[in-house]
Amino acid sequence: MLRLVVDDEGQIWPDFSAKLPGRGVYLCMSPTCLQGLSDKRLGVLNRDFSPQLPQWLVLQQRLSDMLGLRINQLMTGMRRRAAIGRDAVMHRMWKKEKLLVLFAADAGDALVRQVQDAVEKRDESMQRSPVLVSTLDADQLGLAMAREKVSVVAFSWANPVAKFQQLCVWQQVLENLSASTKQKESKVTNGE
Repeated sequence: MLRLVVDDEGQIWPDFSAKLPGRGVYLCMSPTCLQGLSDKRLGVLNRDFSPQLPQWLVLQQRLSDMLGLRINQLMTGMRRRAAIGRDAVMHRMWKKEKLLVLFAADAGDALVRQVQDAVEKRDESMQRSPVLVSTLDADQLGLAMAREKVSVVAFSWANPVAKFQQLCVWQQVLENLSASTKQKESKVTNGE
């Protein structure tokens, strides 16, 4: 659930830390909830607030942008404890720590296969390691980790890592939603 706040001008803003002033409403961020969301559904906010509608597409873009910024902030804060690169990630897995493994969007197939195999072996021994494919490419992930190019990173499981995983999943859901919205719009413009 993500808290939304309406400002004085009627704009809807996401509140990731749930600390912005004023009353807010909570938005379900599961894929099924977001698929059905539209300006009509945001109209429910009129009962308690005075938002300017239509605003769903703007809110969707605002959510995506702010998620990207928040993810980069969290990665910057967690990079000191991160295992960066294949060898470091594999070494951290041998220590049997609970990890979150993050691949760059353009990571090589061999690298993904090697690390996935290690993750599956760990999962068999009940050491779960969630795996995410980032929307960042190797250059962008490297920039966030203060390196040149980074294709795989592992974070030791701790409180910020759980929040980081949640934000990454939300970002993937929003990107899938915007891609499906663009496909629907192109079908409408093509007359299909």
